[in-house]
Amino acid sequence: MTDHLTELRNRLLVACGVVLAGMILCYIFKEPLFKILVAPVLAGENAPSQLVFIGVPELFFTYLKLSFLGGLFLGFPVILWEIWKFTVPALYENERKMVAPFLFFTPFLFYTGGVFTYFVVMPLVTEFFFQFQTETVVALPSVKNYLAFFSKMVFAFGLAFEMPVIILILVKAGVVKLETLQKSRRYAIVAIFILAAILTPPDPMSQIMLALPMLFLYEGALLLAKNLKPIEATAEEIENNEEK
Repeated sequence: MTDHLTELRNRLLVACGVVLAGMILCYIFKEPLFKILVAPVLAGENAPSQLVFIGVPELFFTYLKLSFLGGLFLGFPVILWEIWKFTVPALYENERKMVAPFLFFTPFLFYTGGVFTYFVVMPLVTEFFFQFQTETVVALPSVKNYLAFFSKMVFAFGLAFEMPVIILILVKAGVVKLETLQKSRRYAIVAIFILAAILTPPDPMSQIMLALPMLFLYEGALLLAKNLKPIEATAEEIENNEEK
């Protein structure tokens, strides 16, 4: 028990150290980094010319939050690796071989979701909302509100893009049958739209922008799952695992 707690502590220290290093790096380059992040919101036809901050310490704390979120974003692969190294002793040998390939695709899909948010979702969503400006009502988004909106969208899309990995692991592990997923497609569509509503800010545009890629990823995962066969642990592996 003590060994497990010691290993858990060491894994947490490594993960926190990587996030802290990423946070420091992002804070050093906070101004050019923030300029990159606000580019989508300032590039539209109806976009404002600049962002504002309305509280005295708002910009400082926005930079701190940006640095912390940047550290999490950059450190995600290492955090995932530390989780894997902590849990791998409890897995059967064939389970380890099954999960290992997904360690590459998990961060890849997470970053793909972030890139998709930056280049596709944010320009469309912000332009949609800014078109409601009038001569008497103009948009003056604050740096605090924009970063909160942007970070929610990035992490929501990044996590949502992990759905194919989750589906493939469940099918490969024999937890869920492919036939069940195919027959439950209607319920899955409803669940995807509900999940999109939970993960995104409360506006239909953001929810639809998240739900549509998730539907595409769901169907893609089902196609890939057709070539997977559920794994089964051998009697020897079960006996060795019980001895641990």
